[in-house]
Amino acid sequence: MPEVSGNSCLFFMFRSCTLILIIVGFGNIAAGISVCVKTDTFTWYNGGYIFLGFYLVLFAIFGHTTRTALRGLTFYLACLAGGFIGELGFTLAVILYTDYEKLLGEEYANVVRYTMLSACVFIIIAICVGWCYRSSLKDAQFYSSNDNLLNPQSVTEPIARFSIKREEIERKYNISKKLSNEFK
Repeated sequence: MPEVSGNSCLFFMFRSCTLILIIVGFGNIAAGISVCVKTDTFTWYNGGYIFLGFYLVLFAIFGHTTRTALRGLTFYLACLAGGFIGELGFTLAVILYTDYEKLLGEEYANVVRYTMLSACVFIIIAICVGWCYRSSLKDAQFYSSNDNLLNPQSVTEPIARFSIKREEIERKYNISKKLSNEFK
């Protein structure tokens, strides 16, 4: 079966989202390291945030290889959904963590919180665009594999029959059509 890809516009949007996710992942890593340096401690949420950054970068790079692979794209979207759940969990933990402002200062804590929240928004947008591209890829593969059913190439034309009754009589009585010179 030849390789088939989905809608080109959706793929461009999907590819753009994966590039943005690479930047978001590096931003997560930088924010986690920045918080570690600012507080002079390495805590679970800083380490988790750095890990999520590496996770996003790794899977965003993997997302670029899924143009024609439906299963790979489905796996990528499932992993990205897991990353979204992790990112949302860490974002909610940092928003609800009361000592976070005491460690970083109110301004810096709000910058980190809103950055994490915007990362969640970018991830959910990437999941939605990826799901739309997955749907177009699924349709393209279906129509490609069933093209011979939808557009048959070897259609035989029906034989023109003048009179079915006449053909039955000719077969029954062994009468063959003899064309005389008059009718030629």
